[in-house]
Amino acid sequence: MKLTNYLLIAVMVVGFFSCKKEKNKDCAINESNFVGSYKISSVKYKATSSSPEVDGTSFIDACAIDDVTTFKSDHTYTYVDAGTKCNPPGDGTGTWSLSGSTITVDGDGAAVSNFSCTNFTVTRNDVVSPGDMVLITFARQ
Repeated sequence: MKLTNYLLIAVMVVGFFSCKKEKNKDCAINESNFVGSYKISSVKYKATSSSPEVDGTSFIDACAIDDVTTFKSDHTYTYVDAGTKCNPPGDGTGTWSLSGSTITVDGDGAAVSNFSCTNFTVTRNDVVSPGDMVLITFARQ
């Protein structure tokens, strides 16, 4: 009886880890996995490549940090001024595309890193001054 229980547990453990690996395999950065709704979860700023990261959330208006962007499968997106409303509201629509690890939104491209199907980070260089970097992490809603 104990041997049967151990075998059952072993099969369940192997099955659990097999499914987990398969799930990660399915999380490649591609358009079908990217489609969904996201909200900013963090903003980091580096003045130079060797500078330490600084919390840049304060650079984003409080009324914009809770907004939701929905990337649709037809390459359009909607931006909803959710939660605290900005004045005037920032609702909008546009187009997007994904090529490799570069997302282009309304013609403006940025590198996507750390894509995990639950969040991703966009890196932009030369935003405030030459050589600086902004890293914005979005969480799937």
